[in-house]
Amino acid sequence: MHRPLVNTSLVLLALVTSACGSEAADSPSARSADDGTFTVTAVYGLTSDPFWTTLGCGAKAEADRLGVSYKEYTSANGEASSYAQKFSLAKQSKPDGLIVNPGDPNQFTSQYKTLMKQGVPVVTINSAQPATQYKVVGTDTENLDFLTELSDLVPDGAGSMAVINGIPGLEPVDSRLDPVVSAVKKGNPDLKALTPQYTNYDITKATSAVASLLAAHPDLKVIVAADGPDGTGAAAAVKQAGKAGQVAVIALDATPTEVLALNAGTITALVAQSPLKIGEQQVKTVVDYLRQKRDGTVPASSDKTGIPQKVLTRSNVGDSADWVYRSAC
Repeated sequence: MHRPLVNTSLVLLALVTSACGSEAADSPSARSADDGTFTVTAVYGLTSDPFWTTLGCGAKAEADRLGVSYKEYTSANGEASSYAQKFSLAKQSKPDGLIVNPGDPNQFTSQYKTLMKQGVPVVTINSAQPATQYKVVGTDTENLDFLTELSDLVPDGAGSMAVINGIPGLEPVDSRLDPVVSAVKKGNPDLKALTPQYTNYDITKATSAVASLLAAHPDLKVIVAADGPDGTGAAAAVKQAGKAGQVAVIALDATPTEVLALNAGTITALVAQSPLKIGEQQVKTVVDYLRQKRDGTVPASSDKTGIPQKVLTRSNVGDSADWVYRSAC
């Protein structure tokens, strides 16, 4: 499961698939290097999204700590064709290990198979179906006991609850959003769910949608936002309406603008992933395999290392640097 993203890059990339370049004919030469130095290459898109910037920061730091060479191929946009071009360039560089984080987990399955046959371990943020990668390292969406912390943050009494999301039916988003919505409902069973609003991850549209909901539903008590742009828009609308502190805004992710709103009191809580730890663990997983000096085809699996999520509030955000997204390393 990924950010996902969520994470808007994961959503945008999942909308379109694109063929990739030709397969590399030769296996990488550095695998047999006597000095044990390896090159780990990462591919991800939408570097304007703080999630991916932070993931890259974690990957770079871990590569430095382990003493391996790290290269990344990134794109400023989330278009699948651009991502495929970057993936092709990464393959041509003949890395010893590859980290690939596409929105569509099945986009590069045939290329993974070829790379793995050449002895190149491929680590991804989501599992292809069937599994063609070596390991999955992404957000833990199974162990959700931490969500019980939301119960104390949900206002009591009857009222309405709104959900603001980018696009309906996207599994990487829903796998994180649905448990949060369930936890809010458990915290206050008297809440009446309004029709979800979809904004295509546009902050302006999110602000307008929430402003309309606040005007149409004076009893609105809770807003659940599925991502950074929608969380930012919801906070802006609540502030403009003069209802900060009266309407609880619970948003996913922890972008810089969301954290500012959290500290200002217009966001009540953030359910954050740790892209920093995901990036670190992805590099570590690749290097651990390479240092075992295995020969032959890399075994494929859907084995996953899940990086925990965390509920951030004004009281703990200062001690939660690993869950706060960055605009730069």
